[in-house]
Amino acid sequence: MSGPTKSKKIERSLSESFSSNIEYIYDSLPAGGWTRILELYPGTGFIECSLKSEKIVDLKLSFEALSYTWGSDALEKKAGIKCNGCALSIGSNLASALAHIRNDTEPRRLWADAICINQTDTHERSLQVQHMGDIYANAQRVLIWIGEDCNDEAAECFELIKKTNAYLTDKLLQYQSVEDIPPIPYHDKCIDLDPQKWDMVRRLTDSDWFNRVWVLQEIGLARSATICYGKATMAWSQLVELMLFIVYRTDLALAVGNSKSAPIWEVFEDVWCSFGNKITWRNELPLTRSMNKVSGHQTLIDILAVTRPYKATDQRDRVYAFISHPSAANGTQKIDRTIFADYSKSLDSIYLEIAIHVLETDKNPWTVLSTVDHKPDSPSLSGQRPSWVPRWDEGWYTYWLGYPSMWYRAGGNLTESLNARVNETKATLQIQGTKLDGIIWISRAFGQEELELEHQVVEAPVQKLWQQLEQQGLGTLYGQSSQDCEYAFSLTVAAGRAADDGPAEDNLELHRSVYQEYKNLLNWSKHPGNEPAAKRPEMRRQMSEKTLEMNARTYARNQFRALLNHLLANHISMA
Repeated sequence: MSGPTKSKKIERSLSESFSSNIEYIYDSLPAGGWTRILELYPGTGFIECSLKSEKIVDLKLSFEALSYTWGSDALEKKAGIKCNGCALSIGSNLASALAHIRNDTEPRRLWADAICINQTDTHERSLQVQHMGDIYANAQRVLIWIGEDCNDEAAECFELIKKTNAYLTDKLLQYQSVEDIPPIPYHDKCIDLDPQKWDMVRRLTDSDWFNRVWVLQEIGLARSATICYGKATMAWSQLVELMLFIVYRTDLALAVGNSKSAPIWEVFEDVWCSFGNKITWRNELPLTRSMNKVSGHQTLIDILAVTRPYKATDQRDRVYAFISHPSAANGTQKIDRTIFADYSKSLDSIYLEIAIHVLETDKNPWTVLSTVDHKPDSPSLSGQRPSWVPRWDEGWYTYWLGYPSMWYRAGGNLTESLNARVNETKATLQIQGTKLDGIIWISRAFGQEELELEHQVVEAPVQKLWQQLEQQGLGTLYGQSSQDCEYAFSLTVAAGRAADDGPAEDNLELHRSVYQEYKNLLNWSKHPGNEPAAKRPEMRRQMSEKTLEMNARTYARNQFRALLNHLLANHISMA
């Protein structure tokens, strides 16, 4: 089918005169699974392309899908291109991407949502979002546009990543396990530890693309993916491989610093692996391939909860970005969709529908209440909308206390259905429960920066919190001594979680040792000259046994995840 415009001017060759006052007009797509493919013409200078409607099932890996951020000016459409001989306005970041990835001599077949979807047509937009899973899954590869290489460092940054991976991969194949690789001999300069070079990696992972909610599905479904950073390119799997090495090797993390390895690891395990697609970039490199396993059954509310920190221009997309995830489908083949995009609906009605959907279909329907995390000024707390409905545009994570796979269940392992009724007209929830206890004290809310280990070294907010509780007096509920009470507190602030993700109470002796090591870390960091010789930084790289210190750092990270933006409920959490 020809391009989606009725103007006879479109039939004219691009070599003929171009009149910028003739605007591009979209034709309606045929019914039954069609989309538009952009053919990007080669060359330099003004960007020229054409659009052609094609049936999605017939595309057969004949195109590449673009993953990018719209940018702050996208809605204003500040850049102009020629499309089928007519003027089409697009966002400047997309225009920059097209200018960088176009070939010198051959056209390039692409799919980019801002061009291939008529964004002014609400009905078409809803239908195309419904098909985006099929589009990205059937693309030959996904091109990740990071942005301009403003510092002229992308090629050097990619080379650093690949060389580091090459060394670590060789060791991984030699020792068969990432944990069994001996301490890295940095004195041999096997890995470049120049901090200025690793700053390049941090600038890469700090780019806006890594904060966008849509990219999670786009990458999760990708067969193959390539990072495009200015004119430099690199396989996406190379970056993920490095981030996983950093997560699992504390010595490497200490040497090269933080590069958003933890968030990438979390979405890798919780989101990308759960797509379950067999042909995927997750099988390209050894460490990533070894971890490409679906851990349990990720429900829709699990996916919405773990992706809460990511950004969306349209807050309805926090739901619609995962329409193609297996959790949003029914049947053994996960083909029948249970959620459908409809941009004519309000945000409040969509979030209400999702909450009802979870109550009606999830095997642990009460989880919907665990994901409620309203901001202090939320309209949900002032009667302007139902308070029981999770707001995916507010709050942070669902905390461990609320996950069905965890052990914090007053009702044990009962699988009885939740006795709940929803009045959809009034958006009210009627529910039965059992009163277990009362809250007698809560702490203030904790911010992100103050829970970072570096900040704890200076301000000790968690230790000050314990001192505040100790002064109030805790009686003998948690033990006869102050130390027993402090250990109970130490379990509470980490949500009772050990370094291996199991219950810390299963081995209280180990937990107490880890907690003392955590306190030692804070003290040694304040007074490095007073450290025991075995704990000095230059000695740490030579030590063969680092388990206790690694667990102590994990304990601090568990505090971060358990307390961030959350109120610590003393009487309930510690009981």
